[in-house]
Amino acid sequence: MKAYLILKQIEGAPGEFQALPFGKVEIEGEEDAFVDEEAMDAIIAEFERRGNDIVIDYEHQTLTGEEAPAAGWLRKFVKKGQEGLWAVVEWTEKAKDYLTKKEYRYFSPVFWVRESDRKVVSIENIALTNFPKINNLHPIMAKMNSDLSRASRSNDFNNLNNPAHEEREQKEEMMLEKLKKLFKLAADADEAKVVEAVEAVVAKNTELEKAGKDKKTEVIAAKEILTVLALKEDAKLEDVTRAIDGLKASHVAAGDLSKQVATLTSDIAEMKKEDIVTLAVDEGKITSAQLEAWGNKMALADPEQFKAVVLSKAVGSEVPVRKNIPPGPGPQGEVLNDDVLNVAKLMNVSKEDLKKYGGIQ
Repeated sequence: MKAYLILKQIEGAPGEFQALPFGKVEIEGEEDAFVDEEAMDAIIAEFERRGNDIVIDYEHQTLTGEEAPAAGWLRKFVKKGQEGLWAVVEWTEKAKDYLTKKEYRYFSPVFWVRESDRKVVSIENIALTNFPKINNLHPIMAKMNSDLSRASRSNDFNNLNNPAHEEREQKEEMMLEKLKKLFKLAADADEAKVVEAVEAVVAKNTELEKAGKDKKTEVIAAKEILTVLALKEDAKLEDVTRAIDGLKASHVAAGDLSKQVATLTSDIAEMKKEDIVTLAVDEGKITSAQLEAWGNKMALADPEQFKAVVLSKAVGSEVPVRKNIPPGPGPQGEVLNDDVLNVAKLMNVSKEDLKKYGGIQ
């Protein structure tokens, strides 16, 4: 199932958005409506019969008889199966500004419902609003977070469990990783950072074009970027945009990947801390009180500083250390003393363990 985005960040405002979800449409304070293949066909047929673009206004002013300037025009409806019915739109500059600044976030469609089965059969008007009556409505200026979020709203998870879907997810994750390396981004950089880097390249190319550096060739993106995106050297801006959109739609891959990287980084730091702390304890260079007060924190936050401050001390400078005790079980009959017990306590080794495994009486 192809992942579609509502947000097209390079253009600033979306050229299309989900007008109605597939399946149940929850309407606040009213009976639910439904959208299926038949309903989408009926809506499109009525739109084509009228032959007019549908106005997108502000707060349904067209229906109230007030002055009603258009925010945009709905040019076409597109069926996208389980993705629902989408609207292809042309925005006014004022509406684009509103949407980009998030001063308007939602929309509200006015539609007709067939009484017999509560299926939507036509859409009369759409308005920009911040108070829609449809529940669980996707904001215009926000991407659909994942295939899972769409499937949950349509009550259909079947498409998420097939091999083709999993393979597509893996390819999108690999592309995200390649782009992060190409732009020298941090390992935990999210998709927004990747898009920001691509936009910077596109902006630079536009600047070069205006400066007249290359009048014959339209430079869209660096060759390395086109290679990573698997595009030809003569790819157009819309090709690059589409490829980036597909990357951004990687179910929740970017978010999950960032969390995994952060967890792995934390785990590695913890292991490094344990290594140098264990060495410091073994050599009697730090006490348990010092570890509790500042040692553990320093070893985790700045291992190099811990090495300079603690590991540079002489062996046994803080806690007496018994010398020349070979590894493994010691000689039978050796008696526990305060030095041995102090070191064992720092290493969380009990007296019983010393007797059992160390061969000490």
